[in-house]
Amino acid sequence: MSDSVLPQSAQTRILLVDDDVQLVRGLKTALEHHGYVVRAVERGAHAAEIATQFGPQLILLDVMMPGVDGWQVLGQLRASPHTESIPVIMLTASGADAAKLKGFSLGADDYVTKPFSLQELQCRVEAVLRRSRPRDAAEAEWSIPVLAGTSGFEFLKSTDIYFAEGIRNYTYVHTYDSRYLCRLSLGALDDQHVADFMRVHRSYVVNMAQVRGCGWVSGSSYRLRLGDLARTEFPVSRALLSEVQTRLGLKA
Repeated sequence: MSDSVLPQSAQTRILLVDDDVQLVRGLKTALEHHGYVVRAVERGAHAAEIATQFGPQLILLDVMMPGVDGWQVLGQLRASPHTESIPVIMLTASGADAAKLKGFSLGADDYVTKPFSLQELQCRVEAVLRRSRPRDAAEAEWSIPVLAGTSGFEFLKSTDIYFAEGIRNYTYVHTYDSRYLCRLSLGALDDQHVADFMRVHRSYVVNMAQVRGCGWVSGSSYRLRLGDLARTEFPVSRALLSEVQTRLGLKA
């Protein structure tokens, strides 16, 4: 594995909760290799208490554990004022939408379905950490006008937008569950210079904070996968590949 997959993050603490001893050992070694401070817990019974003491910036939480399972731990984390805002990535053997929706409803921030590659996990870890970092108020409140059915124009926050797609003379803004016609052109949207948004292809502007995975699909084609249920994917322009990799923390 390349040493440039993730930037060094020596001050970032990760709590890993999983009863698979071999998996825990491998993940702990890999994450520590990239500069993270990792504490591993093999049972869910005291995970919430340990999270309060350890103060992690991220928790990797297995769903299927004996005794107190991941769902119960997640509920405990979200019920405590000391841990309610800590991002949680669920590690699960089930890729079913029902399981994902249950996790999101309980407060999970992302999912990784077993078996997974270390590169995929690392991309998701960095993406979740990036989204959880404080932003200034001006950036958080940035919004664009969109046509919402027959009700006229409404405004969508940039944090609710996954990507903008240019088709012929139209630009569509895609959110978690809907697509809206945007009042701005794709170029005008690109020119807003919002920190999280980037033009990754001549036809797409992507909210980089919504990227949940990335990887090569061939020797010359690189794609981003977003965090919607459809796991929408986009090709990345060869001319922009280096910049995209840098933005995602895949290139030093």
